[in-house]
Amino acid sequence: MDREYKTIREIKERGEAAVGRRIRDLVTKESVYKWCASPKNKGWLGNAVEKDWFGLSNNNRPEADFKNLGVELKCTGLKYSKKHKSWLAKERLVLNIFDFDEEYKSDFQNSSFLKKSNLIELMLYKYDSVAFFRFQGKDYPSYPDFLMTHSILLNLNDLLAEDLAIIEDDWNIIMRLIRDGRAEDISEGMTQYLGAVTKGSKTDKNYTTQPFSDEEAHQRAFSLKTTYMREITKRIVQGELMSSITYASYQKDYPELHEKIESKQSGFQERVISDLSELEHTTFEQIILNQFKPFYNMDKKVLAEKFGVTIKEQNDKASSRLIAQRMFNLKGDLEETDEFKKAGIAVKTVTVKSNQRKKTSEKRLTTEAFKLEADVSFINDITNLDWEETQVYDYLSTTKFLLVVYEELPEGQVFKGAKFWYMPKNVLMSTVKKTWEKIKQTLNDGVELTYKTVQKSAANKKGYKIENNLPSQLSGPHILHIRPSAKESDYLESKNSDRLPSPADWKQRPDDMKDILTDNYMVRQAFWLNKDYMYQQVKEFFE
Repeated sequence: MDREYKTIREIKERGEAAVGRRIRDLVTKESVYKWCASPKNKGWLGNAVEKDWFGLSNNNRPEADFKNLGVELKCTGLKYSKKHKSWLAKERLVLNIFDFDEEYKSDFQNSSFLKKSNLIELMLYKYDSVAFFRFQGKDYPSYPDFLMTHSILLNLNDLLAEDLAIIEDDWNIIMRLIRDGRAEDISEGMTQYLGAVTKGSKTDKNYTTQPFSDEEAHQRAFSLKTTYMREITKRIVQGELMSSITYASYQKDYPELHEKIESKQSGFQERVISDLSELEHTTFEQIILNQFKPFYNMDKKVLAEKFGVTIKEQNDKASSRLIAQRMFNLKGDLEETDEFKKAGIAVKTVTVKSNQRKKTSEKRLTTEAFKLEADVSFINDITNLDWEETQVYDYLSTTKFLLVVYEELPEGQVFKGAKFWYMPKNVLMSTVKKTWEKIKQTLNDGVELTYKTVQKSAANKKGYKIENNLPSQLSGPHILHIRPSAKESDYLESKNSDRLPSPADWKQRPDDMKDILTDNYMVRQAFWLNKDYMYQQVKEFFE
């Protein structure tokens, strides 16, 4: 039987009593033994805290966990970010599984999302690998040794009004897919803050009916996306976002907290949407694209002069971003605005040379391949994880890109326009997955590295280069390929290399270079999207 909590104060105080303690001190020995028997179980920590510390049975309730008080319980991990110098959410916050056949019938204010998650007892712990547990030949971070660091009551109504407006816009996007009979096509990349993530493995039991289509769809749960949760948890860790002080129940059982004022979040970063009323009539995406439209087909030099931007003659990569920034009257980078950071929108400049028009559409290329974010590690993703658990899958399945498109003419560049784009799930699960599997097999079998002598030059002072048999831009069509991503091309242990899962198979390596060109290390690599694939994503500006 569930433990009974009569007031929200009791829930809050129970949560606060867990702060500063290791998970193993909050749960039973039986629960710890259960984790040791199956350390792959990602839901273990939340289930154990729910059952052992809060005294609630584990089940998928349609109502809130503390149903008499309307409070949902959630645990989420924090991971240290060197870039932000702070502990931030490690992943999305998964909320309630919803029914395709019922959810679309409601409006946002009566949605299951708001009913289930309006007030959340949010427990934060440090995903800090202080110890490891070896299981079936692999090392797993010891979840029982994680430290509980924060406990707050998160009221969705305490979020910025702008945030709630965008979340409502996201909810409506998801509902439109359901009404179109396309529930299986829902992707986290199509929304900003609120996602709809698949729940459970791809087995028959996790597929369900959907209205307006005879095709069954993978069941889904609403979630606050990873990038949005990073911003929320950053504010919590820094003490800027405290427990909710506006929830109506406090009037009775928490009067001293309810009397406080200034409960709403305040924004510190620049915003691209200054007038909230715009979101009542126009989608977030359309507001952004409308800002670009007056500048379509304008010469880049004219734009640069208009906005006071200098175009460098060589290695000019910054001016396009600066021009986009000035189109929005921003002081800082577009990608660093409040909405873009919370949504994790990546801004990418895509350029196509005018001579590409002479080729057939399928043979056209952009000037550069499309590099993915730097912390998507190809070695770690290859050796330890399945495809849908990898960083590169998570990045491509959840990230929305704003593509700023230029055409390079003999006399200079012209701004062609902008569009939002995300990678469709069917592409991720077919061509891209096959390429990843090929990379994995090649590395696990032992990557083939071939030494070749070349003439010394400013670009190559070593006088040799190393080729490999991993998928490249030229060996396509793959969509995805890898190439070196390090300041120095090292094949020994260094900050510029990764350890290989299996010894490399060297070809033509000089005997006196085995200490420099070792069997166990390879220059650090990065994932890139191919030039031909990226042209297809912007071809409407050229055809």
